[in-house]
Amino acid sequence: MRKDVEALKIRDQEMKQAFEGNSKAGFNIAGYASIDYANEENGIGSFLGIKFAPIFHAQYGDIFQFEGEVEFTTNSEGETETELEYAAGTLFINDYMGLQMGKFMSPLGQFVQNMHPSWINKLPSAPVGFGHDGAAPTSNLGVALRGGLPKMADIRSNYALFISNAPTFGVADDGDVVIGAEGKTGTFDNAYILGGRYAINPVGNMEIGLSLATGDITEALASGEDVTHNYDVFGTDMMWNIDSFSIKAEYIQQKIGENERSLLEGGTWKAWYTQVSYQFDSVKLEPVLRYSDYNNPEVNKNQVALGLNYLFANNLIAKLAYEINTDKDNSDVDSSANNNRLLAQFAFGF
Repeated sequence: MRKDVEALKIRDQEMKQAFEGNSKAGFNIAGYASIDYANEENGIGSFLGIKFAPIFHAQYGDIFQFEGEVEFTTNSEGETETELEYAAGTLFINDYMGLQMGKFMSPLGQFVQNMHPSWINKLPSAPVGFGHDGAAPTSNLGVALRGGLPKMADIRSNYALFISNAPTFGVADDGDVVIGAEGKTGTFDNAYILGGRYAINPVGNMEIGLSLATGDITEALASGEDVTHNYDVFGTDMMWNIDSFSIKAEYIQQKIGENERSLLEGGTWKAWYTQVSYQFDSVKLEPVLRYSDYNNPEVNKNQVALGLNYLFANNLIAKLAYEINTDKDNSDVDSSANNNRLLAQFAFGF
């Protein structure tokens, strides 16, 4: 009996310790989904497919958190395409700093890291130049320090500093010279980029940010060799919510230097947009107006987007928008660059 009691006490203590450890671990799933419809001028209207993007969160106490987003979409042939948008763990060093490791959304600018989910973006499309292979970096693979700083003169601020593998530079399948701004798992000749963003909140519900980065960008030559170019990023952004008005603006540019071994010229990829929206409380309607502009050595185009949203809830939105697209130099190899579009989207964040 005594031996059995002692054994039970030991087992009880072991189970208690195990449960205490497990109680510090937590897990949940969030994310968003959307379905889109487009009717392009001189074209045929069609449903563009559906996007499902679950976001996984796992946390251990106040020490560590992992976050990852997997994006499932359908292409024009009905096939499912899968992409890992980001997957990174954060080790919390103190109340003002976390060390992030893995593939993370680019800290440069505001739209990509904070507004790209379809239920947050107030229009069915991204501003020109802020999508994949545009002027705005999209993701990085490396390490970053992120956090907020104590109030100084009653002003709050936040920061992000990172080092990551270099992006790539080359010719896409459609003939455009593009910057592949997705996070890469390899680097050539120790090509990295170092950068960050610093933002302040001068008044309530306002944020002003400044982004800078420098380093190298890698180009793959037809001979199988790789060369590097000098690479610099500059950006500034602003967000201000005034009662029912929401005002957003952002400018971003990526500059690539010349390399005598390259057949491609360097240049500047730049884009900017400004957007204003107003949310009516009584009728749950939200009109949106956005102007965006995108320039690179081969493309010069802009867009005016007019939208009207119906909010079933803050995270359940039906959108209707009309885009007026202009290729100012008729330089885009895509002949539809001048075509206006009617867009519709139903988006849900969970």
